[in-house]
Parts: sequence; C-alpha cells; structure tokens
Amino acid sequence: MVLGIIADLSLEYEVGDSVFIDNKEWIIAEVLNGKVKLQRDGIDGTSRTMDVTRSELQELMKVSQHQFDN
Repeated sequence: MVLGIIADLSLEYEVGDSVFIDNKEWIIAEVLNGKVKLQRDGIDGTSRTMDVTRSELQELMKVSQHQFDN
C-alpha cells in the first residue's frame, strides 16, 4: 500500500496519509468534524493515537518542518 506524505500544509488531510511530527511518522486514521486522529505503531509493538484539530496538526507539522530544516 502506498501512502501519501503531507508536505504542503495547505492540503486536505485524508485517511491513510502520513505526516511527520518530531521525526516520527504518524498515519491519519480518521478525519471527522475538524478533528484528526493520528495513529502510529511503536518499536515495542504498541499502538499510539493522538487527537488534534486541523489547526493543531498544521502547527505541529510547521514546528517539525522547522526542526528538520535546521
């Protein structure tokens, strides 16, 4: 399965897309009523989720992109 990677912050988020936050890949698991549920599997096999608003996700991605650029 090929996953999209969100690089342009103006794009709409779709289930299955990948985003990078703090150098970790998160998969968009659900988009509902302006909320985005992110999911990732840890090295130890545990699944983690994070619920954020679209604007929070954009801010997290901006911070992560800035860290990556420096």
